[in-house]
Amino acid sequence: MAPATIITSQITLILGVVIGWIAAEKFIAFMDKTRHHYEELFEKNPHPEIFDDKGKLDRGEYTVINFDAGYDPDEFDPDDILEEGA
Repeated sequence: MAPATIITSQITLILGVVIGWIAAEKFIAFMDKTRHHYEELFEKNPHPEIFDDKGKLDRGEYTVINFDAGYDPDEFDPDDILEEGA
């Protein structure tokens, strides 16, 4: 092998590692700043139950329950939950 080929290969390898490392650091920094799905809710309407014991927002997993318009919990009948065809 010619010395020029070896030097070119080593320079390309070093340059690729450095550029890859920098790109990975930038990507990791970008991913760390990704907003939570409910970040807008956290900012506009911070309910006390979303804070942990230390007063920090708990950005964990949340369950969303949507009720039909006009739902009255006083009229709830557990027999309505039964699966159809059962």
